[in-house]
Amino acid sequence: MTAEINYRSVLFHPVVVLLISLAATGLFGLYLLRGSIIGSNRFQFPASFFYVVPIVVPFVAFLLDRAERVTEMTALQVAIDVAIVALAMARVFTSLPFVSGHTLFLSYAIGSSRSAVAVITASLVMMQVIYLKYFVWHDPVTSTSGIILGSLAAIGVRRVHTRRKGLNHA
Repeated sequence: MTAEINYRSVLFHPVVVLLISLAATGLFGLYLLRGSIIGSNRFQFPASFFYVVPIVVPFVAFLLDRAERVTEMTALQVAIDVAIVALAMARVFTSLPFVSGHTLFLSYAIGSSRSAVAVITASLVMMQVIYLKYFVWHDPVTSTSGIILGSLAAIGVRRVHTRRKGLNHA
């Protein structure tokens, strides 16, 4: 039992979570750059590189946050997590209108995570996304709807958790 506690405390330590998140992001970035690095005589970043790669840091931190407290979560909380992540990722593969997957996921992660690493990195990436969406690409519709939907989902998950906590203490 002591080994399990030590293992969990090391794995979910904020520094370890940050290092795992950064390593995953670096590997993903290298994967996206593989065409520019291998077999090319000219190095070139893919067009969406600086928009897509940064979100991996809070995404991995979010997954580790959920893994740390999976035994505390209800089926409804897990279902909401899956729905938000699936909807956000659907934007990668489809032309789902009216919602930004980035702002949806990031606002949800900021509002529903307990991990400081997940909240801080999601907040930093959210600042970048907001700048790009509102000021560079002039896209207030998908950004705002993503923020609203992600925030509402986070409020819902927190209420389920609070209600469950209250029932356990009664």
